[in-house]
Amino acid sequence: MTDDAERTVNLRPEDGDHTVDLRADDAEGTVDLRPDDRADRSGAAVAPRRGTTYDSHVSGRRGRSERTVGRDLLASGILAVILTALGLPFAMLWQIVTPRVEYVVLDGGWASVETYPRQFVEGDLIFAAIGLVFGIVAAALAWGAMSRSRGPIVLLGLVIGSIACQVVAWKIGAHEWQQFWDAVERAPVGSHMWRPPSVLFVELDPAAAWRAIQVGNFTEALGFLQLGALAVMALAATFTYTVCAGWSRRPSLRTDAPE
Repeated sequence: MTDDAERTVNLRPEDGDHTVDLRADDAEGTVDLRPDDRADRSGAAVAPRRGTTYDSHVSGRRGRSERTVGRDLLASGILAVILTALGLPFAMLWQIVTPRVEYVVLDGGWASVETYPRQFVEGDLIFAAIGLVFGIVAAALAWGAMSRSRGPIVLLGLVIGSIACQVVAWKIGAHEWQQFWDAVERAPVGSHMWRPPSVLFVELDPAAAWRAIQVGNFTEALGFLQLGALAVMALAATFTYTVCAGWSRRPSLRTDAPE
């Protein structure tokens, strides 16, 4: 009996201690997770502890998970449209800075004043140089302004928009070229006229390429898809965007993601 009593006495305080400890832990957990309840009881505002930290962490993760493929595609499409619209100022700048070839109208034809005018090649070189600068600037601005959509989808829009930009500029130059030759045919003999620049080393005819593909002639189809200088801006933009991605400290490339 004595031993049983002693055991009973020894066990009860321990059980009581465990009960007190558990209640205290529960109380602390309730206070930490419910800062508003504690503030109501004491009548004063209390700074949140673990509860607030946990909530902010969860909300931060929710903010990063809002990125979707649809939003990236929308951003990529907008970028491509903006770059395509830049084809007009691209063409205007190209027409202004490129030297023109002087022609004289003869009886039954025309001829250039110089025997081998260098302006024929300068038209392509200056067109490529402007595309190089435009591509670098476009990629740098896209990297900085579209930080929440960085990735391969935006890069795709950058490439498509860059090619479309130079195609628009090339088409505008071809239109000016055709107007020049129409004016030469109507000009009187002895008139001096200056030929606008044109991109010579380009063979782009998607309709002819599609007809060749339909008959199974893929080699001939590739011959109608020679971009030449029209691909310079896209190559420069791709290289610049890739370099920026390589130097990024974040695996996802986005500024709202942890390093």
